[in-house]
Amino acid sequence: MISSTSLSSFMLSQRGLRDATVIIQKAAERLATGSKINRASDNPAGMIAVSKLDLRIKELDKKITLLGMEEARLGAKDGALSVVSGMLEELNGIVVSAANTAGLSQEEKQALQTQADSILQGMDFIANTTVFKGEKLFDSLFSTSLGKVDYKKEGKEGKEETASTTLAGLGSGGGLNLIDGDLEAAQKSVKSALNSILGSQGAIGNRIKNGIEPMRQVYLSEIEASQSVRSDIADTDIAAEMSNLVRGQILQQASIFGLLSAQNNSKQSLALLQNALG
Repeated sequence: MISSTSLSSFMLSQRGLRDATVIIQKAAERLATGSKINRASDNPAGMIAVSKLDLRIKELDKKITLLGMEEARLGAKDGALSVVSGMLEELNGIVVSAANTAGLSQEEKQALQTQADSILQGMDFIANTTVFKGEKLFDSLFSTSLGKVDYKKEGKEGKEETASTTLAGLGSGGGLNLIDGDLEAAQKSVKSALNSILGSQGAIGNRIKNGIEPMRQVYLSEIEASQSVRSDIADTDIAAEMSNLVRGQILQQASIFGLLSAQNNSKQSLALLQNALG
């Protein structure tokens, strides 16, 4: 017949074995997954907090991706504008040369006009073909949207009239053409167009430097802070769980020993279990 001491030892050992199994399983799971919240019951409030942090981090990642796409789009646009800027500078030099009427023959003026026509066509080609992810980056042709100026032309009955045009007026037959057009207005048109292009490039640079980049840094800082908080809540404390695993194994061994010794009413085993359980 089992004595009361042996029965107490047996029951204590059973409880110790159950506790040891729970401790070992929980520590092993946390070490394997790297997370101390593997189900809602582990930490209900912590799981809710982690879910919200994960959602916010994904939102911030998406915003950073969109900023990167905007920066790439602006970079493509700036690249095209840089080419157009160089073409306008070349066009300005051609207009200045054409204005020197005393030193040019009719053939030379026609050659300059041909160069001007080629530049205008090249600029409009860029406006028509510069795309980013299938989106046209320019809404209209450069020749018809830039360099708007007033110029003098001969009207009805030979009277001088004032009209308006854009860079397109520098093309053959236009009011600002380089053969018999208003060359003073032509120079103003080119300079106005060049200033517009440079202004657009400046706006792009400002958006990237003072808009996109600071926003990216803010989002990255928030992600870093959120990840740190998430880690504090959810990540496994390796040292603590290794300690729990060892403690559970010791308790398990002591409990098994207690179960085997219970039938002999081992007081030494009972004392060992009591010490192991704290």
